[in-house]
Amino acid sequence: MSIINCIEKFKKHKRELYTTPSHGQGCFVAPDSLKLLGKKIFTCDFSEIEGFDNLANPKGVIKSAQDFAAKVYDSKATFFLVNGSTSGIIAAMYSVLKRGDKVLIARNCHKSVYNGLVLTGAIPVWIMPKYNSDWAIFETINLDYLEEMLSRNRDIKAFIMTNPTYEGVMSDIYRISSVCKKYNVKLIVDEAHGSLWNFHKSLGTPALIQGADIVVQSLHKTAGALNPSALLHINRDSDIAPKDVQNSLNLITTTSPSYPILVNIESTIKYLSSQKGKFYLFDVIKNINRMLRNLKAIPNLEVYSYNNDISKILVKVTNMTGFELSDILFEQYGIEDELANEKSVLFLAGLGTTKVKLKKLEKALFDLCSKNIKISQNSPDYNSYIPTEPRVRYIPSLIWGKPYKEIELKYALSRVCMEVICDYPPGVPVLLPGEVIKKEHIYYLSDRQKIKVLS
Repeated sequence: MSIINCIEKFKKHKRELYTTPSHGQGCFVAPDSLKLLGKKIFTCDFSEIEGFDNLANPKGVIKSAQDFAAKVYDSKATFFLVNGSTSGIIAAMYSVLKRGDKVLIARNCHKSVYNGLVLTGAIPVWIMPKYNSDWAIFETINLDYLEEMLSRNRDIKAFIMTNPTYEGVMSDIYRISSVCKKYNVKLIVDEAHGSLWNFHKSLGTPALIQGADIVVQSLHKTAGALNPSALLHINRDSDIAPKDVQNSLNLITTTSPSYPILVNIESTIKYLSSQKGKFYLFDVIKNINRMLRNLKAIPNLEVYSYNNDISKILVKVTNMTGFELSDILFEQYGIEDELANEKSVLFLAGLGTTKVKLKKLEKALFDLCSKNIKISQNSPDYNSYIPTEPRVRYIPSLIWGKPYKEIELKYALSRVCMEVICDYPPGVPVLLPGEVIKKEHIYYLSDRQKIKVLS
């Protein structure tokens, strides 16, 4: 029985619940919530009542739904995440790392990895992916550099990386996985932005198929699910035990999981794996490809396409910063992008990206570039930052909770940072607690007056 069937069966029997949640399946809804959300979502909101299931120890409908998902994704086990991919990343780290273990981490990983470092007590060893200064984005992991890092650090237990990147850049996971296996290193891939890859080969090849041990995906990123619906998969060939991952998830997952989110995760997977869902996705991809072809004909506009997931539409306009392009599109055309940097702008496309929306974006970019808009001489000077390998003075678990003070940024050179500083999105750290503040950090962060440093 599916989670949806379970809820429908409950509604037919009309049991009286004296349990949480206290809204009583919509018997009470705050007026403003009722006006905005309606009553239906509340009628599907339950706790672990008789006949339902427990996400922390699934044996019934949740287990059936997760088992179905494991077949769809061809995994040893698949877990539904109601706390987003962040919880999946932390649980993956808990499952393979213990205090004092070394873990290799790509510097373009999401800041949730820092949370995992604090909680596990693992020691980070950072590896820098290639950086494309023309677009202000990270690109791929250099395989020779990866092998060199692992050969010099034989005690590394796991490698954590992001694929695709926020901007859609794809690394060769098969070869990366082969290198990791050579050194007996577990490969954890944050595939948050690749949640459609299992359902259409033209977008990218899932890391699970290419040999990653654990893969985490966000269904809400591109696959059309509610925030913060996500999945964690274990590779069939990995020796990581599902019970270890379940135990790790139980440490950080709410004991009151949202049934509307669980239903949405289940139904999203069922739809995407159905023939109807595949046809729908095919149309979405066809529409994106059509727009990308049209964009390439627009003068003064460049489209990033190297080794890229096409659902991440990255563009830049000649003689215009990404921030300026973003502002013009928002203020003059009512278009809001996913993120902008000093060079480019990213538009995130997914199942909810209609042909009409794509056409509006295409027309706006054509109109903007054809007008050859001149940027004011008084436009802000955005400081570029080319990421460098961090100088780690204290590991995250040891610096956590230490006393700090705020000082003026100009006096912070060589001091130890005590806050997570990152551009969000994409959530890639510029500085983390325990790292030494360099002159390039001060230059890049010049719009800040103060920064937290170790006392």
